[in-house]
Amino acid sequence: MRGIKKILESEDWQLLRKYAGYFRPHKKWFFFSIASIPVTTAAGIYFLWLVENIVDNYIIPGNVDGLIRQIVFLALALLLNILFDGFYSYSFSKAGNLAIVDLRKKLFGKSLRFPLSYFDKKPIGVTLSRLTSDMESVSESFAAGILGLLADSIKTLALVGYLFYLNWRLTLVLLLVVPLIILAISYLRKKIRKAYNISRTSLAKSAAYLQESLNGMKTVQLYSAEEKVFNKYDGLNKEFSDAQNKSNIYDSFLYSIVEGITSVATALVIWYGAIQIWDYGYTMGVLIVFVTTLERLFVPVKQFAQQISTIQRALSALEHISELFHQKVEDPTVKPEDSVPEPIALQEIEFKNVCFSYSKDGPDVLKNVSFKLKKGDRLALVGTTGSGKSTIIRLLAKTYTGYRGSIKINGTELSELPIAQIRETISVMHQDIYMFNDTVEFNISLGRKTVSKTDVEQAASFVYASRFIDQLGGRYQFVIQDNGDNLSKGQAQLISFARAIAGNSELIILDEATSAVDSITEQYIQQAIANIFSLKTVIAVAHRLSTIKNSDMILVLEDGQIIERGTHTELLKHGGKYARLLHQIEEEHKPA
Repeated sequence: MRGIKKILESEDWQLLRKYAGYFRPHKKWFFFSIASIPVTTAAGIYFLWLVENIVDNYIIPGNVDGLIRQIVFLALALLLNILFDGFYSYSFSKAGNLAIVDLRKKLFGKSLRFPLSYFDKKPIGVTLSRLTSDMESVSESFAAGILGLLADSIKTLALVGYLFYLNWRLTLVLLLVVPLIILAISYLRKKIRKAYNISRTSLAKSAAYLQESLNGMKTVQLYSAEEKVFNKYDGLNKEFSDAQNKSNIYDSFLYSIVEGITSVATALVIWYGAIQIWDYGYTMGVLIVFVTTLERLFVPVKQFAQQISTIQRALSALEHISELFHQKVEDPTVKPEDSVPEPIALQEIEFKNVCFSYSKDGPDVLKNVSFKLKKGDRLALVGTTGSGKSTIIRLLAKTYTGYRGSIKINGTELSELPIAQIRETISVMHQDIYMFNDTVEFNISLGRKTVSKTDVEQAASFVYASRFIDQLGGRYQFVIQDNGDNLSKGQAQLISFARAIAGNSELIILDEATSAVDSITEQYIQQAIANIFSLKTVIAVAHRLSTIKNSDMILVLEDGQIIERGTHTELLKHGGKYARLLHQIEEEHKPA
């Protein structure tokens, strides 16, 4: 009982139970496969009985009467075995594949609700590896491993039972080798699991680096960094290859050991069987059945050795996938299929003595930040890199939580407001603009139910994006490729403006891009920002002089603190940090 309890409480068993739950919606196919096992097992034993009967009662006595009928029965038993074996494999594989589809769908749905901080810290390639190669490994391994192990275990037990019925002494001789097989499997199973864990981790690392390298290929080539990038990927690939080779060595050892033990068992059965024929008068048919059954008995044992490897591979992949299961989502109460909440009718935002650190033991990157923002206000955040501007935006958008102090929207603490409602209220335009490999219309609407085609066109016109969109082939059906490679940087910025405006968000957060664009596009961008300023409540991490000047309030940050605040004119008169930053910005934008 202790052994059974230990198995049921083990981590491997918990992983299997979690995966097994995805079989429930497809239990019909699972039951079909289980129901066919007794049929194939009975057909296999009936086949052996017919062999013994034909040898002892027809071939050795030279009796041909009825032999043809026995051979027909033999062929029918074999055919039945083949047919139900095939049906068993098909049914279980179908149930397994459907379960994997459900698992992949659930995990991807959950990944859509991971906090944005997760994607800040975790390379995309690692998550991609979990959802693709690890998932595929689970699919293949469970189909070949659990499926085969279940059937082979039942067939092996049935065959052993039949052999006991035929000759218990000879069966005991055969079972002498079983402890050796158990010891070999028990020892090598842990080694195989460890090797597979290392290989899955290495594969995820190499996949993440590969994606990173391909995304940055232009930069790699422009700076002639191909050799260094290649060497690093080669090292990661070698790490994966070494782990795979180690697991292959253990696989080979396990299979070879079982193969050797099988040969010893065959020799023992033939030797002891011959003695029993001479001393106890057992028939030749019994010995032939034993020798024939040896192959049937030890083929599953050999396969069992391989199945142990495939199951370890699956468990290792499941272990990595379970990391995604345990990852907390932004709001557990919100499901992807839920209706879109109404945005907050924004009246006031207040930061009061807000402090924040990205890690428990790390330093505060915001220190006692306080300010108020009324509906229709335009607030500019100014400061050097690392001063805390982006952190304010991340906290307000609930990308990160765990701040100290108070952040209130219309008098309600930010932590008490649902994340879905915050996302409907606030649109954030990042410096790093992402364009999907889809139409211009989709890149503006993002498939949101609340954004119609008319909304898309009006938003594009409002931010002056319609001027270049109308010149594209297909206009709003023009397909943007490779994250906007067939658009200019400025055009991509204008589409991102339209994306934010189309959602009718109450608050626009603008993290201005610093990349240079041509003078005409720059003029359109400034006009678009002016339009946004006239219509919306705006917080801007400002780099353009025009954006800063047109703001109602400017906050100057340094080392996570607000060191100056006021209008453009007031801060210039003060002659402090803002005046120096403004001079720096003017110098950067001065024509060469």
